[in-house]
Amino acid sequence: MSHAQNKTIRNVLILYLTSTILLVATFAYSYYIYQKTEQENKIKVAMEKKAKGIVSKLQTLHNSLSKNMQYPRFEDFQSAIYDRDKNLIFSTLENKQIDLNQNFYTKNGFTYFVYEMVPYYMGTHFVVVEQKTENTSDFMARNIIVLAFLIILIVLFTSLFLVKLLLKPLKESVDLLDRFIKDTTHELNTPIATILTNIELLENVQVDTKILKKINRIKTASLTISNIYEDLAFLILNHSLSSQNELLNVNELIQQRVEYFAILFKSKNLTVNIKEQNILSVTMDKKKLIRVIDNLISNSIKYTKKETHIEINIGEKFFCICDEGYGMTQEQINRVFERYTRFNTTQGGFGIGYNIIYTIANEYNIDIKIDSSINEGTCVTLTF
Repeated sequence: MSHAQNKTIRNVLILYLTSTILLVATFAYSYYIYQKTEQENKIKVAMEKKAKGIVSKLQTLHNSLSKNMQYPRFEDFQSAIYDRDKNLIFSTLENKQIDLNQNFYTKNGFTYFVYEMVPYYMGTHFVVVEQKTENTSDFMARNIIVLAFLIILIVLFTSLFLVKLLLKPLKESVDLLDRFIKDTTHELNTPIATILTNIELLENVQVDTKILKKINRIKTASLTISNIYEDLAFLILNHSLSSQNELLNVNELIQQRVEYFAILFKSKNLTVNIKEQNILSVTMDKKKLIRVIDNLISNSIKYTKKETHIEINIGEKFFCICDEGYGMTQEQINRVFERYTRFNTTQGGFGIGYNIIYTIANEYNIDIKIDSSINEGTCVTLTF
């Protein structure tokens, strides 16, 4: 699966899962609050029933006027009674600090219910019921979290399946394009080599100026096709070939490639200035470094204006190529490394040059910086 396809799947999944997680989290939280409120209401109703039971017993004690009156006690909860001025009359509570202003609350692992008596019995105005807090909220929260996690997992696998299903036609189209490029590349190799060889032979023969111009035009077109062929061959064979790294003199290699493209520079009356501040030496595969240099030079030739300058600066750790061409916007710079991306359809090519540069740069940890302004030009700097 290609990088673009993986990126598409990843972006769709991130968007889909983020929205799903937010939706599930919202429903889960709302359900948790609802269940918690329902549970509290049930506890409150049960405690109110217990408080009314105490009131009933107090009423019985009040009416009996027995000398052997005893405050009622219960096994499953504790209680207390207070007078109208909130003074304690009697208590079996664990906690003596009771907030009579709250009707229902939880504190220190106990739940309290405060019931106001009307009318009064035994001088009691407030009845407080205390019982251990049932830890149902944490259990319920864990269940909801587990359920939400399972839903998200199901959505993840379902969405992954759906995205792959939707991208299947696109993948088939890309595979078809790749096969076409592979077949085309294979067929181009022999005729390109034949044309360039015969042009070299013709250059050594004394011919008329008009014929020489025609030969130069053929050579220009052939070099362009040859460069495209080398890029296509790299895309096809890159994953199957191992890198043959060696110490390379980048200054010499740039000089050689500038001479190689001399006919293309001449076709647009371009002046090339090479400024060598230092000798740049790197350890990498020579063919891959040539692909980087060729694509940078080729792009400069394609997208610069006629009768302008191309400047190549070489430092100890970097080299950069600057042109006076059409330039790019920041949005275009952000997308320039995507395969098959082209911003100027009037120029030739498949939109794979910068993608090849990016692939090789990643392999050798080369930093790429692009500075560009519309109608002013572009500078590409590679730092090793």
